[in-house]
Amino acid sequence: MRHQPRTNGRAVLPTIYRLGERRLAMFSTYAQFGAAEEVALADMKIELMFPADAEAAGFLTELASG
Repeated sequence: MRHQPRTNGRAVLPTIYRLGERRLAMFSTYAQFGAAEEVALADMKIELMFPADAEAAGFLTELASG
């Protein structure tokens, strides 16, 4: 289950994921197409996730390499 703290206007959101016994510290930020002329793009937001510590980075690297 994901717990998302209140942002208080911050651009970066720290988040802890639990995968079984594993703890993954991540942080995320949002990107938005602010100058898009197309209405569908103007409303689109993308959440970008990044590892916040070496354990999370190692797990994601291992996951990506198959």
